[in-house]
Amino acid sequence: MVRSSTYRTSKYSAKIVGDVIKNRIDAQKDSMVSQQTTIFADMASFEQAVKTLLEGHNVPTTLIPFYLSFARQCYKITNTHAGTTAHDEICLRIADWGATCRGLYKPYLAEIADEVFSVDCYDCT
Repeated sequence: MVRSSTYRTSKYSAKIVGDVIKNRIDAQKDSMVSQQTTIFADMASFEQAVKTLLEGHNVPTTLIPFYLSFARQCYKITNTHAGTTAHDEICLRIADWGATCRGLYKPYLAEIADEVFSVDCYDCT
């Protein structure tokens, strides 16, 4: 059954009423906060590990935020993929972040993937 554009518009309009959105968020807030608390703890620990690793290589502090961004992408990949898929996805990110426009050192990216996220990507560099 095809629905008319008027019906779709009225349904969408009802959905975006501020009170409706507020009630949905209020109902799910505790669950959302508890889920994010775990993730924030994980992020703090792996970001500290990456920063320590980079400081050991005397990476300029201006580049550290970019390496941390790469690490966040690795975190997301390792939470959704495993094995060969995770390896290949991280290799794509290494190629992206190591490209001349980004200018990050590929062996450091591979070391982050290996040491922090246990994905051996040295063959990608």
